[in-house]
Amino acid sequence: MTIPVLQLMSRKACCLCEDAESILANFVAQGRCYLEVLDVDQDVALAARYGMDVPVLLLNKKVLCMHRIEQQDIELLLAEVAEC
Repeated sequence: MTIPVLQLMSRKACCLCEDAESILANFVAQGRCYLEVLDVDQDVALAARYGMDVPVLLLNKKVLCMHRIEQQDIELLLAEVAEC
């Protein structure tokens, strides 16, 4: 089984981003995924693409969810990915 690599588009001083990162860190600690956090304010192209629509969670460049990221949603998404 391949462990999925999730990307989290985030920014500093964003409470929703901090919540999402905390939730995702639990799944990383369980060995269910890897996480790459990208600060949209450090990349002009990412800032233009995502603007204020953070956090955004991606897998293979596909948006999985955005704004409020909940633990149960990630649980379902990772279960679906594991079935593939």
